[in-house]
Amino acid sequence: MKTQTYTKINTLHTRYMNLKKVDLPDRKWIAFQNKIIIYEYSDDFMEYVKGLKFDCFSKIDGTNAKIVYMPSTGECFCGGKTDSADIGCNGLKNKLDGIIERIKPILAEMFPKESARFVPVMDENKRVVYYEQALPEFKTEPTRNGMYAVELEESPVYIYGEFFGKGVQSGGNYDKDGTRFSVFDICVQGWWIPVDMLREYCDKLGLDMVPYIGQMTVDEAESMVRRGFETLVPNASNPDYMEEGIVARPVVPIKDPRGNRIIVKIKTKDYRDLERAIESVGVDEYCKFDEWYREHKKEIESL
Repeated sequence: MKTQTYTKINTLHTRYMNLKKVDLPDRKWIAFQNKIIIYEYSDDFMEYVKGLKFDCFSKIDGTNAKIVYMPSTGECFCGGKTDSADIGCNGLKNKLDGIIERIKPILAEMFPKESARFVPVMDENKRVVYYEQALPEFKTEPTRNGMYAVELEESPVYIYGEFFGKGVQSGGNYDKDGTRFSVFDICVQGWWIPVDMLREYCDKLGLDMVPYIGQMTVDEAESMVRRGFETLVPNASNPDYMEEGIVARPVVPIKDPRGNRIIVKIKTKDYRDLERAIESVGVDEYCKFDEWYREHKKEIESL
């Protein structure tokens, strides 16, 4: 079965790209390669929604993983960010298998067999696949209006979380003695549940939840990240560790005109990297570079 990959999370801002492919007026400007452009959003739609309240969570430095539950059969299994991801390293699979063994009976109570939901199988273009002729094993015929049978697949319950701690990232800032799995999102048969239900489900399942910071606008979240803030992970080995950033999604789920879920990550490192690049060449030189880049932006980004 092909499982659902978690929503791609873009950084808030675009980046200075392809500087190594052009003849720079000043070679020092190469310092800005891949640094963020703080006045440009990576998603044009963000300009229209940035004033809304977003649910903001700590961005944990770890490995993305998921638990998948099928109400129709009670089957429960784990996976990585993608179906091809290797989850055997760092004890991730063992950790998730242990969690599954414990929560599987609870999931069966929360999502009984009769709650199973099935949806049509889609092709790579997200179009429903119709059988061109009736399947022999079903001995069916097309209906009078010419419609044929479609293949159905179950829409599972997905529990998405971050695996972190000893051996997952260097330094052992979160947990130097062990590893943790903290939930940051749950999709129930195609529906992304709100924060209050996320907290409720985690309590029922006895699962940790990624630290919830609260509701903020994008500008407020960005200001918090630029200042930097200490980790909110409970009982962290290094409570002074500066958190990686914030992941924010609208309180009321929104999709952009392309049908993609609005969700954004804001990383402290991006601002620190830009600050160091500016310090290396000077503010005046940065302003010259930025003006030059804007004048040649379309040409540079087309390379």
